[in-house]
Amino acid sequence: MVAKAGARGADAVVLDLEDGVHPAARPAARMALPESRRAAADQGAQVVIRVNAAGTRDFTPDLEATAAASADAVLLAKTESEEEIRAARAALGEKIPVWLMIETARGAAEAFRLARAPGVRGLVFGSADFRLSIGGSALPEERDLDFARSRLVLAARAAGIAVWDAPWFAFRDIEGLWASARRAFALGFDGKSAVHPMQIGPIHRAFAPSSGQRDWAERVVRALEAAERRGESIVELDGQLVEALHRREAIRLLRLAAAVSPPSS
Repeated sequence: MVAKAGARGADAVVLDLEDGVHPAARPAARMALPESRRAAADQGAQVVIRVNAAGTRDFTPDLEATAAASADAVLLAKTESEEEIRAARAALGEKIPVWLMIETARGAAEAFRLARAPGVRGLVFGSADFRLSIGGSALPEERDLDFARSRLVLAARAAGIAVWDAPWFAFRDIEGLWASARRAFALGFDGKSAVHPMQIGPIHRAFAPSSGQRDWAERVVRALEAAERRGESIVELDGQLVEALHRREAIRLLRLAAAVSPPSS
């Protein structure tokens, strides 16, 4: 399964030592990490290792195993403090980037501080544990989590790092996944976690600009290029004044469109 994971089209494969592994099986999982990492990396995917939270008995052994496996990044579960990040970097060294799972009320409250900590290169929203930490419904409406999701996006953008949305756990519900991923794209996330290979394609398509967005971006670029030739910096397009900031957004959308297959609808 690990060997196949890297060939399924995901940008990164997360080898999980936390919730995905029974506590009794974690020593064996740690011993297998170097081989597992090589198997996933041989297919071209970036390999990230998720370790158990600070304060658990598995935290230090997980970090030691991660360092020995030479992961592309380490994902710290349930991160809540800078002390946890410093402990991870002390065990791993400064060359392995740190990603943070933000999945508790305290973690979300500290997101701006955590995102700027040395060595941190990404935030990942963990919605299931977050709901539990705030006493929320196990089956909330998608919009009920938007405050926390937007907070993570703002924290990541302020720190200049990447941010990924939580998975859609009903992996056979492709329509629900599509709606969730498109909302994450609209909120500003760089991508979304997947829990099953069948989710990878829909997520990639959801994070591509729509045909309408691509058309708008192309027309903005053409209109502003023509305006520049006339010595103007602002032009009217579809009843709206567009300027340099709109061109930057248009170029961003066109780059996304070039990098990701466009959606079919």
